[in-house]
Amino acid sequence: MSLIRPRLNDFYNVPITQEEVDFAIPFLDEDIPLYVDPFLLWKSPSMQDNSIHLTVTNSFNYLGFLINKGKENDAIQILIQASECNEVGFGNSKTKVGKRIGNKVASNITNLFKSIPQIVKSGFTHFEEIQLLVDNFSKDRVSDIACNYMQSFLIDFTIEQCEKYGIPIEKVKLENLYDTKTNKFTSEETYLPINPITKTPILLVPKRWLRFIPWINTDDYFKSFYLKIYIIRMMLSLIGLNF
Repeated sequence: MSLIRPRLNDFYNVPITQEEVDFAIPFLDEDIPLYVDPFLLWKSPSMQDNSIHLTVTNSFNYLGFLINKGKENDAIQILIQASECNEVGFGNSKTKVGKRIGNKVASNITNLFKSIPQIVKSGFTHFEEIQLLVDNFSKDRVSDIACNYMQSFLIDFTIEQCEKYGIPIEKVKLENLYDTKTNKFTSEETYLPINPITKTPILLVPKRWLRFIPWINTDDYFKSFYLKIYIIRMMLSLIGLNF
């Protein structure tokens, strides 16, 4: 009898629970509705988390460097490649396979490096703010981009956790590994657990970085800021004042 919503530990009969491990145990047939929130790395007391956040931020801001050099097409292609990370299995996909953003959305994002003076001058401190600036750029994109830029760490973390709990790993080839030295995506052979259904590699992610809704998100912005400003403006207009 097949398992309903099998998890990685179920298939390999590894006696662990979600509460006792430091990573989110992935489902094998669908995504987990969780997301990496880069803000949690930034506010973490761990210097390692802070360093990874800086690496992710610098990697994203490299797009602005390319644009300033007149290489916008290169920046767009890197952004498109970074926009999906199937290996972590986060989001709402029922097939474990997501889609990358298109040229239009990527172009709207790269234009921020040319149109907003503060970003032109200093780049992003929290790139997840793009959710508030670009349509069709949501929390799952923030999560996937962050995961792609930190894949090198996730590989080491995954191997460490698999060795700790006896989860089988085998030789795989990752085709979307970001090299922070060259600022390019490359391929690399390593050892990771395999999804027995899709035959694709799995990356484990520390659960301390995960949220159902990121700290900075569009929904909270409209509920806690935009709607309040709108109501204030409406009230002032009723008494003949401008805001």
